[in-house]
Amino acid sequence: MIKLLILIQTFGYCLFSAVDTCNVNKGLPSIVLAKNKTFTVSTAFFHSVGGKPIEERTILNLKYDDSCLRINFECFDDPWAGFTTLTQESRTLSTQEVFEIFISNGAVAPEQYLEVQVNPNNALFLAKISNRYKTDKRYNYERLNPRDAGVLHAVSRDIENKKWQGTIHLPLQLLKYPNEALEDTFRLNMFRIILNKKPESEIWSCTPQNSTFACWSATLTAVPQFHVPEKFGYLIFK
Repeated sequence: MIKLLILIQTFGYCLFSAVDTCNVNKGLPSIVLAKNKTFTVSTAFFHSVGGKPIEERTILNLKYDDSCLRINFECFDDPWAGFTTLTQESRTLSTQEVFEIFISNGAVAPEQYLEVQVNPNNALFLAKISNRYKTDKRYNYERLNPRDAGVLHAVSRDIENKKWQGTIHLPLQLLKYPNEALEDTFRLNMFRIILNKKPESEIWSCTPQNSTFACWSATLTAVPQFHVPEKFGYLIFK
């Protein structure tokens, strides 16, 4: 995979306290994002099962302009990220450590949305998801080429400080999906899969027994599950 390296731009930071970063909208978290201003989210992610806050820290910085939405993420308290072996653009990225974004344009809980996965090796998977959870429960996806879609991404690992971090630039043209024209409101969720112990072999996968499955907006499922659109939070462009 050709890695598209980008410079992390100098942001005009607009910092918020933990109380301010996630406003309540129908009981779901929301982010109101002013154009060309960075919004910092430092509140805890939550277990997908049970909804309790996870111990591992996550810091997000979001910013949009006329061309794209930028999401910078820092995944702390993660000593095993370096054991991630996957390097190809594949949906199997989520079988190991990964940071994920689900996003759909419009205020209604979607049956169509974008899925973005990036792992500690800077491998990225991009797809359009069809999740007909309201009707016949059918699910499928259309894989997209990140380069053709104009998605830029970069990842680095800080082994000494037990963290990895990255940045993802999503063009506004892509973020219109599934609409014809871009609306100011999106449904959004973000996730981490975190390995909790050293793998016992070179071939391994994250499971509920060895990993944390975490959400920005808790999905509250019986088993770890991220594809729960009615639990997506809100992202609003001002």
